[in-house]
Amino acid sequence: MAPTGTLFLLPLLSLASYTRQFEVGTNYKFAYESSVLLNEPRPDPSPRDVGFKVELTAEVTPVWQHPSNGNEQILKLQVAKPQLGVKSRNDGSSDGLGFVQKTSRVNSYSMHPLYLHWSGGSIKKVYHVKDDELSMLNIKKGISSLLQIQTKDITQTEVDASGKCEVTYKMQGSNHLTKTKRNCRTVTPVLYHNQTNEALGADVESQVVTTYELGSDDKMILKATGTEMHFLRVNVRRQSGAEAMSTQLLEHKASEKINIKKHPGGTAAEAVKSIAKSLKQSLVADQLATKQDPKECILCKTLPDLINSFRKSLASSALATQSSAIAFIRIMRKVREGDEKTLEGVLKDTKNKKILPQLLDIYAAAQTVAAHKAAKKVLKFTGQIALPERYLMSLSLTTHPLEFVIQDLLKMSSKGLKNDKLFESLMLTIGTLTNTFTKIPGNAKKPVIAEVKKQILDQLNKCKDESCQMMYIRTLKNLKAPDTVDVLLTYAAGKEHKPAIYAARALQTMPQGFLKEKHLKKLERIFFQLERVHDSSVRAMSIDMLLRNSPSEKLIKDVLFTMSNPQSIKELNTVILTRIQDLAENNEKVNKILRKVLSDPQIGNYHILSQMGLSSAFSRPLAETQSANASFSSMLEINGGLLKRSTVDAFVQTKDSEMRLLSFGIFAGGMSMFGGSDAVDDGEDANAGIEITLLNNQLRPFIFFTGQGELMGHVWAGTGSERTTALQGSLLLQDHHEVKPLQNGLNADLILTGVISFDFAGQAEVSLWNQNSHSVVELGAALVVQGQARVDNSFVQTLVEFNTGAATQLNFVTDLEFSGKVLMCLKMIQPNFEVITNLRKLERIQGSNYHLKKYKRKTANVPGKTFVMNKKNTELCNEMANR
Repeated sequence: MAPTGTLFLLPLLSLASYTRQFEVGTNYKFAYESSVLLNEPRPDPSPRDVGFKVELTAEVTPVWQHPSNGNEQILKLQVAKPQLGVKSRNDGSSDGLGFVQKTSRVNSYSMHPLYLHWSGGSIKKVYHVKDDELSMLNIKKGISSLLQIQTKDITQTEVDASGKCEVTYKMQGSNHLTKTKRNCRTVTPVLYHNQTNEALGADVESQVVTTYELGSDDKMILKATGTEMHFLRVNVRRQSGAEAMSTQLLEHKASEKINIKKHPGGTAAEAVKSIAKSLKQSLVADQLATKQDPKECILCKTLPDLINSFRKSLASSALATQSSAIAFIRIMRKVREGDEKTLEGVLKDTKNKKILPQLLDIYAAAQTVAAHKAAKKVLKFTGQIALPERYLMSLSLTTHPLEFVIQDLLKMSSKGLKNDKLFESLMLTIGTLTNTFTKIPGNAKKPVIAEVKKQILDQLNKCKDESCQMMYIRTLKNLKAPDTVDVLLTYAAGKEHKPAIYAARALQTMPQGFLKEKHLKKLERIFFQLERVHDSSVRAMSIDMLLRNSPSEKLIKDVLFTMSNPQSIKELNTVILTRIQDLAENNEKVNKILRKVLSDPQIGNYHILSQMGLSSAFSRPLAETQSANASFSSMLEINGGLLKRSTVDAFVQTKDSEMRLLSFGIFAGGMSMFGGSDAVDDGEDANAGIEITLLNNQLRPFIFFTGQGELMGHVWAGTGSERTTALQGSLLLQDHHEVKPLQNGLNADLILTGVISFDFAGQAEVSLWNQNSHSVVELGAALVVQGQARVDNSFVQTLVEFNTGAATQLNFVTDLEFSGKVLMCLKMIQPNFEVITNLRKLERIQGSNYHLKKYKRKTANVPGKTFVMNKKNTELCNEMANR
């Protein structure tokens, strides 16, 4: 049996190996330095990064020890002689590492001590004087975080200057230790938001590692070296972004015995009272997690001044240009800081009357209560609808909507609006905002979501005409709630012609996984017309959904076999056949099934495979990069030689997600007068229009004309022959703001803002004399993505900012000849454009005239192209060109 004394010592020996115990009566001296560097993304960054370094001396002295536990102490951390160094303009730096020492406010700060309640290698609390300067307090917390270690292999959750992290300790031999932090989350409230769709979002990757060299016997920290990297990346363009790197070095220089007052107390709380009494100051209990430094705005402009400087870029004529997108970003960030009175004053200023639509775009994107209230006070929802509808459209495309705004719009819709068009835009906006709101973490069960859904469904059930039904079906399309699929399927299978088409389109745009097996069975019944005859557009969309949801061999065989029926519709058959062939080109599973089915001579024959319609369904790539691909799919449905319905969807795909950026649809009916002898009367009054869906947000349809009289009035007056804008504005694509607490105690802001400025226009010329028509739809857009990594504190500010932008256009050209045989040629053309990237690096010392600016510019040319549509279209275009 071991002696009693030995048994008493075992717990202490165990604790001594567990973590370092500082000795009361000993002062430990350290040299400390920490740097922050900001740059563009690797692997090809500019060597001319920006940043700063702080050097100081630090002393750690135990001033209290628990009477019965030597591993619980209060340590006094005293820093002195802080010195700021900034990156040199050239290689001739004072330290040989690129830093030059500069005088700054940090030289005049009072160096108050920080007291750490240290227990078993962990720091439970810190205590500081009430008026301690925040930047220096954060730096001291960063130093203190290095003292928090465990000298054994263990993974645990800890709170320190980096936030609340999963921390892994790994001993490397007896004297070396590695400390790795993962999944750090902020402890104190900080601003955070991101785009809810991953394809348009940003990604921040972090690496935080500290290595320790320990004393052989006492495990004293001889040297601690910390390195962390934070990488901000644009998901669709990984080469665009910014990097923030921070380093720490704490090196033990000496230990000396001193005669220091040991504070009395049986607990840490009693000891803290004694310390405060001796300091004659109250001490504030705090945690190691840091607080964000307030930002000092240098050379900032007021909102009115900023608007004046960008006035030309805010004009309607500047939309779809990069200057317009950049102005949007700069002003939006300022609007987010504004109070309601200031923001209202800007909108009411008569100087801003001509740019008011663009300012409303910006106010909507700001997504603050103050901005929304200011806009509501200026807008009149009882008069002209142009400005209110513009605001609602911009509001519907925001990235992180507020519950307050949804509730406000819901109240407005409950009261009703006199103008039916404006009311529809209001309902469509509510649907989209609620869908986006639902995707934000923590919002899925908020009562407002159920309120919105109930109101839409209740009003849909009360509808007595098709136009009312179509409005609420389009609203459900924007809402995209999984439990509304059954309702939409009921309308898609119903007798009402136009509601069925809109319900089928709504189902077609639902996220992957919303359509279950029972829904697919219902779509099969619609396509095969097992209950009633359905519109060809509804059938075309139904089979498209079936083919995109892992179609079986039997389904594909049955679908192709229906084409042998003499009663089948030639144009619908052509749509289906081209869709199956297109899917087989891009999906190996469908390809194998199709090859097997076509081996059956009853299916793989000329009679089925030689459909001669003008309709088509296909997809094509738009652009391919290492980070993302852009593509478009087209479904063109012809009836009697004339366009019935055409839809073009543009997508962006990353490795794990897909986003429908734009859907542009043209519909027409009752146009048999232009179709020659083969034209089919579809029983409709003459009508035509376009439908635009931006970022999964369906807008109110834009109607060209309704009725033959209105159509002929346009033809004789030539009102469509001039370029006419159908839709224009600016909206947010990316909106990411994240604060990353660095382990040195400072905070890095990682910001990404993407804006698209667009102008959609068209013109159409119809000649009854020559019996032909020519129309052009122009989709012009400019995209700017601006990212920023910045570190601000009370004595130095450093940032790196990049702008990547491009202005391009997509033109849809349609030529039609209806003298005798009807010929139609479709073209989709993308002109040449260039991608421009600007990099700006900035450094300022607060309270001094010192500032450093660095710029870099890169340009990449993208050649134009004309997209191949389908074989039949090419043949018709050639025939028309050779006449």
